[in-house]
Amino acid sequence: MLTPYTKSELSDMKLFKIPGMNIGYALKKIESGNYSELVAVHNNEPDVSNIGKNLVDSAIHNGACYLDHFDGFLSSLYQSMGFEEYKREPYNPQYDPDGKFKSKYGEPDIIYRKHRNCNQ
Repeated sequence: MLTPYTKSELSDMKLFKIPGMNIGYALKKIESGNYSELVAVHNNEPDVSNIGKNLVDSAIHNGACYLDHFDGFLSSLYQSMGFEEYKREPYNPQYDPDGKFKSKYGEPDIIYRKHRNCNQ
């Protein structure tokens, strides 16, 4: 929800997807050259629910150290899985010029997290 990635940008990431389903995530390369930023976590399968923890577990296993998200229902999931907040930014209407996000989700902060076991 934070960043709409193009196909070209996604092709520069490590992509993980459940075969035959539109469920997965990507690991983006950070400045150090490691693929360790968790992005594009998604579940677009209407009949599949409660898979978020499994996706994040897999991402951690595959090297995820960093992520960012809007404060809300994901906050407790990421915190419970070892991602500790290190930075927070308030909602900025500059990035929501038509107000659609605000009308649907309010004005949540953006939270930046690092996994407690990450040495990067």
